[in-house]
Amino acid sequence: MKVSICGCGWLGLPLAKYLVSQGFDVYGSKTNLEAAKQLESVGIHGVELTIPLERSHISSEMKAFFAAGVLVINVPPRRRAVQSHEYIASVLSLSMAAKDNGCKRIIFISTTSVYGSMQGEITESMQPNPDSESGITHYKLEQQLRDIWGDDLVVLRLSGLIGPNRHPAKFLSGRTGIKGGKSQVNLIHLDDCIQAITSIIVKSPDVKTLHLAAPFHPTREAYYTASALKVGIDLPIFEEDLTPKGKVINSERTIKVLGLSLKHPDLAVSALDIAKP
Repeated sequence: MKVSICGCGWLGLPLAKYLVSQGFDVYGSKTNLEAAKQLESVGIHGVELTIPLERSHISSEMKAFFAAGVLVINVPPRRRAVQSHEYIASVLSLSMAAKDNGCKRIIFISTTSVYGSMQGEITESMQPNPDSESGITHYKLEQQLRDIWGDDLVVLRLSGLIGPNRHPAKFLSGRTGIKGGKSQVNLIHLDDCIQAITSIIVKSPDVKTLHLAAPFHPTREAYYTASALKVGIDLPIFEEDLTPKGKVINSERTIKVLGLSLKHPDLAVSALDIAKP
């Protein structure tokens, strides 16, 4: 199967490498030609691609990229650099190019921020209620892509990403006056993201909206303090407050649908390992 990955960064590149190792024909995009050429050294067909795309400027290499069995759209907005409407237009331009060039299926990597400040246990069947720019933007895109692709779209909402070069201890180290210390964490390791996306590619599941978080939900204060202690860096200081526990992402249905066995269900155990590059 031919799989194209739009966005070969922290998640996309190791995903592409894994798919190559499993025998897939993999195309990957980078925003400049030199970086795209470097992908060839690890067996990925590299394509230079910047968004938004113009339909009149689709090169033959881009056409080959979009003529895929599955296109994984993994292009999170750059913080503070791109406004919501610009990001939506950029992703929709990818969708249009995929339609024009015969792509069969889309996987859109979204975020559990679409659930906003909802409280308690969150399952895949619950109606999102986004209240942040990121959540609102991603939910709008989910809906617009669904209108275009129908059941040929799978949305995968990921919780907070951790893994190589994303150690949780570094997120809040040394900060003071942090709010929300009593809310619970929702995190997922890179390895488990990769196996979930691979399963979606292979299985084309009947459930078209999925989400993923490890079944590990200590409070933010407990988790980030313990993570900083483990690696010997400055502790985060949280405000004394009565913040509600917040939401807990329950991924049991996604795990069952995709036939997953999470490699990192207990992220406290994994905390030292993920510090390694």
